[in-house]
Amino acid sequence: MGKSVFYCNTEINSDIYTAFSWHEREGALQRLTPPWEPLEVIEKNIGINIGASVKLKVKAGFISTPWHAEHVEYNKDQFFKDIQTKGPFSKWEHSHYFKTLNGKTLIIDEIEYQLPMHNISKYFAGSVIKKKLRRMFAYRQAVSKNDIETLSSYKPAPKTIVVSGATGVVGSNLIPYLQTQGHKTIRMLRNEKQLCIGDVCWNPYAETMNESFEHADVIIHLAGEPIGNANWTNKKKLSIVDSRVRSTSLLAKTISNMEKPPKLLICASAIGYYGDRGDEILTEESGTGKGFISHVCYHWEKAAKAAEEKGIRVVYLRIGVALSPQGGALERTYKPTAFGLGTVIGSGRQYLSWVSMDDVLYAITHIIENDNIKGAVNLTAPNPVRWKDYADTLAHVMDRPRFLRVPEWLIKTVYGQMGREVLLASANVQPKKLLESGFTFRYPILEDALRHQLGRTK
Repeated sequence: MGKSVFYCNTEINSDIYTAFSWHEREGALQRLTPPWEPLEVIEKNIGINIGASVKLKVKAGFISTPWHAEHVEYNKDQFFKDIQTKGPFSKWEHSHYFKTLNGKTLIIDEIEYQLPMHNISKYFAGSVIKKKLRRMFAYRQAVSKNDIETLSSYKPAPKTIVVSGATGVVGSNLIPYLQTQGHKTIRMLRNEKQLCIGDVCWNPYAETMNESFEHADVIIHLAGEPIGNANWTNKKKLSIVDSRVRSTSLLAKTISNMEKPPKLLICASAIGYYGDRGDEILTEESGTGKGFISHVCYHWEKAAKAAEEKGIRVVYLRIGVALSPQGGALERTYKPTAFGLGTVIGSGRQYLSWVSMDDVLYAITHIIENDNIKGAVNLTAPNPVRWKDYADTLAHVMDRPRFLRVPEWLIKTVYGQMGREVLLASANVQPKKLLESGFTFRYPILEDALRHQLGRTK
């Protein structure tokens, strides 16, 4: 029976030891998994040594396919190989070669595969499989190159990092990233059913916390009630405020009372701090806005003052619209756009200050490793766009038309205050502190960020 072979080469500005070690760490599998093809880890034996294995469920539309893989060959800093033991292919053997080339590392991926009834099925399914592999490995190339070069550049000392909001979109991307950077991660969770060994259970509403992270180096606080998924009833507003202010206050007070508190608290905030400001260029020095979200962000940041008074370095991370097909604005817009239903919200003139999910992660490393960065930090790409440009660029990336528009009056009628402050508000935000501190965005241009996140290569 015949076979098909797929090759992919990735050149990385790093030594071979750093590149190989990145692949050995927990979190590498999640980092290499394209966000448009989510997977569920059922069982895993961590590592890439011989005998290491993983059982997955890979989702394709409404169907979940089991995929079991086992590592069968391993040569430190040179080579490892995994094979499919159960899954959709008759044969799947993935060989990873590492070579030094002109002071850099060359990673060669070689995949030998067979489809069921391969000699026949390759003629009508072969091109589809190759297209999916090209999309997948373009993403894997970019992630491994950027992650490893970040690791090689900063050379971070291993740290213990506690993350709240770990199951959210940012948190679920951040945890595996931190693991591949060599850090120990501790998740703070409210749902006891989601707890794993080493996690911390807390309840900000009851002001209870399991203080098992006494020797943590960094706390990254991401927890908070979603703001853009429903109308703002009085109950919803109270939940939005309490989920941020209560949790931040409890966390700040808890660590400020520790004998050996963490050196850094990164507290998520949002560019909603600035409110609806039209075309005004906004930096960290700009004042707070006047709407509900501005009020929330102001008190959210104030709730961490106990940590500042203790002498802990505190960073208020004012995150823009983080682009990922796993959640948020991109998740809500790319699927309709794929069906030719791309839509401009309101006039389309309002500014959308966006940031690639990958740059969120790299900026967090930059902040951790630069002790002089503190206070408010805008985490947005340096090139915000207007809503119409976002919708048109997304349609271009998806190779679909864009002709729909939702008028302002309809947004206000259906979504009320939430629609006015989240969907129609304009915030032209610049990441002044990050740029001045020497941070380089990997995806400063919207089209490049969208193509990467959606696997839509040119």
